[in-house]
Amino acid sequence: MPPRIWQPDNPTPGWLQAEKESDLTVHLPLEKDLVVPMHFRRIPAGSFRMGSRGNDPSEVPVHHVKIPQDFYLGTFPVTQVQYRATAVACGLDPDPSYFKGDLRPVETVTWDDAMAVLGSRSVRDALQQAGLPPEKWHASLPNEALWEYACRSGTGTDYWSGDGEAALAEVAWHNEGWGSGGTHPVGEKGQHQPSGLYDMHGNVWEWCADVFDAKAYRKRIDGWTAATWSEEDAGEDAAYWTVEDRRKGNRIRVLRGGSWGVTAWLCRSAYGIGISPDSRGSRFEGFRLCVFPGPVIQSP
Repeated sequence: MPPRIWQPDNPTPGWLQAEKESDLTVHLPLEKDLVVPMHFRRIPAGSFRMGSRGNDPSEVPVHHVKIPQDFYLGTFPVTQVQYRATAVACGLDPDPSYFKGDLRPVETVTWDDAMAVLGSRSVRDALQQAGLPPEKWHASLPNEALWEYACRSGTGTDYWSGDGEAALAEVAWHNEGWGSGGTHPVGEKGQHQPSGLYDMHGNVWEWCADVFDAKAYRKRIDGWTAATWSEEDAGEDAAYWTVEDRRKGNRIRVLRGGSWGVTAWLCRSAYGIGISPDSRGSRFEGFRLCVFPGPVIQSP
């Protein structure tokens, strides 16, 4: 007898739509005979112009980036119920979030936490059961290039929904402030961008795989093939967040997308910040699962 599939008591418009439009759905074991669905959209290979002009110095020069293979990206940032289904087996706190709710994105998670979950046996098994064997597919965080490519989805504006804060407010939770703000259930706005992804702007910052390098774009050739930006690529520009991080060797990692508590400018498609990979000091950091075909392709 197949396990029961968990469903929220109050599904959001986006959750209901994602069930119909999903290109890939995996099921994570939550309890005996109960699994949690996680939906993905397939993002086709292609190319785009990464970065922006006249904004943050780390976003220049705008450069042409190639996405060599199709990949899957989570329709939503990982929710609290999905995180709960994987965290215990990894030795992690299954309920780290300050703002509670099964359909709210998990937050107050570190880069290290996210990588542990994505590399877990439960995730590998769920992918295999969905027809993606581990020798041909693997899960990780998206690199910055994949994240921005998926977010833009062919657009060249500040946000996939257009330019200006009014365009952002239609599709994202942002700038709510500490006093009245907090995360929202995924898909609550009900509008997805052209690739079918929700909450790419606002709600929670999303960890990416890359080491943060404010000069990264100046080091790449035009036509660069999307890859994770490593410590070797960044060299001495791969900074540390604190003196303690330097002692531990914790290079700063990248966050994208903005959050419920920041201004519109910080939610732009092109913008990223750097935080220590073991930082757990705020209520903003979440992540989205990315599934890649075959071995990771490195840039030439």
